[in-house]
Amino acid sequence: MPVHDLGYRTWRGERAAHFLRPLVVARAGIALVFKRRWLRIMLVLAWLPVLFPAFGIFAFEYSSTEPELQDMIVGLVSRPLQQPELGALIRNDPEAARHQVWSTLILMFFRYPQLFAMVALIGLIAPLLVSYDLRTKAYLMYFSRPLSPTQYIIGKSAVIWCLLGMVVTLPALLLYGMGVLLSPDLSVVQQTWDIPLRIFAASFVLLIPTTTLAILFSSLTAESRYATFCWFATWALGFVAYQILTFSPAAMSGDRPRRRRGPVDWEAMGVDLDRWRLLSPYHTLGKVQAWIFGLDTTSASVIPCVVLLVAITVVGFWIVRRRILARLSV
Repeated sequence: MPVHDLGYRTWRGERAAHFLRPLVVARAGIALVFKRRWLRIMLVLAWLPVLFPAFGIFAFEYSSTEPELQDMIVGLVSRPLQQPELGALIRNDPEAARHQVWSTLILMFFRYPQLFAMVALIGLIAPLLVSYDLRTKAYLMYFSRPLSPTQYIIGKSAVIWCLLGMVVTLPALLLYGMGVLLSPDLSVVQQTWDIPLRIFAASFVLLIPTTTLAILFSSLTAESRYATFCWFATWALGFVAYQILTFSPAAMSGDRPRRRRGPVDWEAMGVDLDRWRLLSPYHTLGKVQAWIFGLDTTSASVIPCVVLLVAITVVGFWIVRRRILARLSV
């Protein structure tokens, strides 16, 4: 009998529940990510855009007593946001317009500043999560414990979910809370009680497919720079392709609108805003999020966009899991 047994021994301690095991992976990833000073600065800067919709809600809530604020919020929703009918409703019946105004401003926060912050944040963090483990063989340390590939993937994804929740969901909920505090009385909650639920739904639509796509790129290569390039190229090329294929026919036919006040009627010009939407992740997400907030103005169905996001999630998860199993079977 050997004095020192160096073989494998059965773990005799208590094991964590299966649904808690991804937290081990997530905790390690979050601890490493937050050691980077530039990331902490980026998270702080990502909160700054919330000031613009917050000021919009402030202007709307006090527009009934301040004509200048009313003119400002009416001009905002009528021209930049291209909703003149909402501007007329604000002048005639502010109470009836409250839910739509709040939803519009919160959706603007999702669509413009935070979506770009999301692309940059994931592009700098996600490529390292799996590719670094593959390059250094750190995955062997993870799977030396009772951890399944599915739990490993969820744990890595939870790192991104945590960061995006901090720059997307929390500021949006804070924006809603500020709107409630700025309102004349708490009866506004009865009119807008569903907006927090819509915020969670829009966050879910944003977080799950984008995280899966980023983890997929990270798992396909051991070099994180290649995964970073694929991530940014997918968003940039998709956006450019959608803009060119959608608006170039109108520009080439000479129907390009001149500068004028008010929204542009693209349907009257024969421009189909939904025909090439599935080529661009940015516009696909925008379609679904606008539908969640009840603000979708295009005539096409939202179902193809939902199907595409579900397909990206399911197929991406399956590929990542197969890649990990292939590594473990060597």
